[in-house]
Amino acid sequence: MREYTHIVIGKGLIGTAAAKYLAQSGDSVLIIGPDEPKDFTTSRMFASHYDQARVQRVINFSPMWTRLSVESTQAWPELQKATGIQFHNGAGCVYVAEETDSYLASVPSQAKEFGLNYTEISSVSDVANFSSAFHFDRPVVGIHEDSPAGTINPRALVLAQLAAAEQSGCHVHRHTATSVTDNDGRWEINTSDGSTFIANNIIVASGSFSNFNSLLPVTLDILVKSEVVILAEVSESTANSLATLPSLLYEIETPDFDGIYLTRPVQYPDGKWYLKMGMNQENDLCFEALDEVTSWFQGNTHEILLPQLKSEIVKLFPDIDFLSFQTKPCVISRTVTKNPYIGAVADRLLVATGCNGYSAMTSDAQGRIAATLALTGSYPEGYSAADFKVFTR
Repeated sequence: MREYTHIVIGKGLIGTAAAKYLAQSGDSVLIIGPDEPKDFTTSRMFASHYDQARVQRVINFSPMWTRLSVESTQAWPELQKATGIQFHNGAGCVYVAEETDSYLASVPSQAKEFGLNYTEISSVSDVANFSSAFHFDRPVVGIHEDSPAGTINPRALVLAQLAAAEQSGCHVHRHTATSVTDNDGRWEINTSDGSTFIANNIIVASGSFSNFNSLLPVTLDILVKSEVVILAEVSESTANSLATLPSLLYEIETPDFDGIYLTRPVQYPDGKWYLKMGMNQENDLCFEALDEVTSWFQGNTHEILLPQLKSEIVKLFPDIDFLSFQTKPCVISRTVTKNPYIGAVADRLLVATGCNGYSAMTSDAQGRIAATLALTGSYPEGYSAADFKVFTR
């Protein structure tokens, strides 16, 4: 039975960041979590970071989220340099809506508070200053953020964080944690391969799976909902012509969907190049059990949304000759506060979860906050317990 000062459960975006910062303290650290499965039809664990592209914005929808974005983007250059793993592209980000919304109204004050720059978009024609590829069939207003806004490769980001953690002495156990129990004032963790570990402190950073597998003595008040993205294949020459395409956040609202997000074409493991687009659906599903999530990832229910997603991406890019279209299932966890849950749910047992759809772009800062709390019992400067209050059912 191996003992550690800290064990992180969840080898994803936030868990690997937390493990890195814990290991840099010099304490003994173990991170537990399976690698990406080669066969999704037999796996019981999934992750939405098994992907090649996520939006990176900097001015976020609240000052707390913007601080998380700023601190994370400040960490990217050193992480890439230290590990030799490239995961960030600063092609910029365009946010547009049909009219000035609460987010756009907050941008000037947030930009001033954090010393950030942006360019106003007052018409469709203004968007062409940043990319002529976008086509909008209605008036829009918004902003453009230059680098470090752009895209993140979440697969590569996890690999970089894990490499940095291992450089500082973190151990990795590539299996699934199946239970966490109190063992005479310390925590005992059992895993799917029959291993047992003991830890003084635990951080559960298992994303949408945090309520499953008896990892917590409480049930977190999170909504685990379905998300569907479309991968629209383009030729390599088209991808190259769109290499500087900014990420897009398009706050369109219709009876069937809202909130389009889109990333530039990148190459996926199959060697093909895809634009990726997603949105919130009126008929999104909510999951309460692991079997339900497993069925979602292993099934083909998501394919019924292909016609709608295809229609919208073709509207945005009417001049692109797409080669193929396919949908992929994802999940997102939403908290009641719309902020992450980072805090204690028992003595020396912390959670760091509740991405609300923003985990990749803010994951380094979230991991640092969780690690700081585990190491010192306090939140880092600029944050408070109220920012990350954990609600349970």
